This record gives sequence, C-alpha cells and structure tokens, in this order.
Amino acid sequence: MGTAPIVIKEQTDVYDTLFRVGMLWRIGYGVLRVALGIMLIRMVGSPFSDLFYRLMAHELVNDPHDLIFRIGRVVVEHQSFTVTYFLTAYLIFWGTIDVILSISLLREKLWAFPVSVYLICVFVLYEMFRFTRTHSFVLAYIIVFDLALVWLIRKEYFKQLRIRGLTTAHLI
Repeated sequence: MGTAPIVIKEQTDVYDTLFRVGMLWRIGYGVLRVALGIMLIRMVGSPFSDLFYRLMAHELVNDPHDLIFRIGRVVVEHQSFTVTYFLTAYLIFWGTIDVILSISLLREKLWAFPVSVYLICVFVLYEMFRFTRTHSFVLAYIIVFDLALVWLIRKEYFKQLRIRGLTTAHLI
C-alpha cells in the first residue's frame, strides 16, 4: 500500500521527462526549419538541382563518384520544381510557431496546450493524406511521433488544470 504513490510518482516523472524532451525536440526542429527557410530565401526561383549542387559541392571535391551525389543528381535533374516563396514561408512560419508554442508549453501557459493539440492534429491529418500517396516509412514514423506528442501534451494539460483547480468540461 505504501508503494502505490511511488509508482504514480515514477510514472509522472517519466511522462514529465518525455514531455520536456518532446518540447525541446520541437524547439530544435523549429529553429532548424526557420534557419533553412532563411537560407532558402536567396534561392527563391532557382531549380532544386542548383540547391542540390551547392549543398553537395564539398562532396564532389572529395569524391566525384560519391554514391549519394550520383543518386541525388538523377533525382533532382528530372524535377522541374523550383524553390518557391511558399516553401520558404512555410519553413519560417511553422518553425516559428513550433518554437513559440513549445516554449509556451514548457512555461505552462494554458492557452498553448489546446492550440498545440489542434495544430498538430491538423498537421497529422495532412501527413496521413500524404502517407496515402507516398507510403513513406519516414512519414509513418513522424505521424506516430506527432500523435505521441499530442498524447503527452494532453496529459500535461490535464495535470496543469488539476494543479490549478480548473475544470476540464469545456476544454480539449
């Protein structure tokens, strides 16, 4: 009977740790997206092949027959896509949103919990749609990871509501 509170406390510690690690991952990933979006601003209107060659230039100097370069070259040379304003705006906007929401979640701002859950769920729906088209294992992993984050965010949200003595009847 004396061990039950310890088990509950240990579970809470694990969930708290997972929640914090998840938020730190979102902050890092958000910063990376913003940085990539800012770097791509200079490339707007350029073909993806130009971007690929710029990124792989150091590999060509070291090994002109690099396998990754050869495979990548075949893929990008047959694509007519260009770096667009949409791609750069998308990376900067969603990266910024992720950073702001994740920091707000770590600071236990109640408004950030339902906003985060809603936005991640909308994005998961889009990811599921994309999965039906691509059948990408990476995308499937991202979907599972995002759903786990939603679960952790909801769990932390309800914990924060309990701590503050608030009701959950009208919330997520």
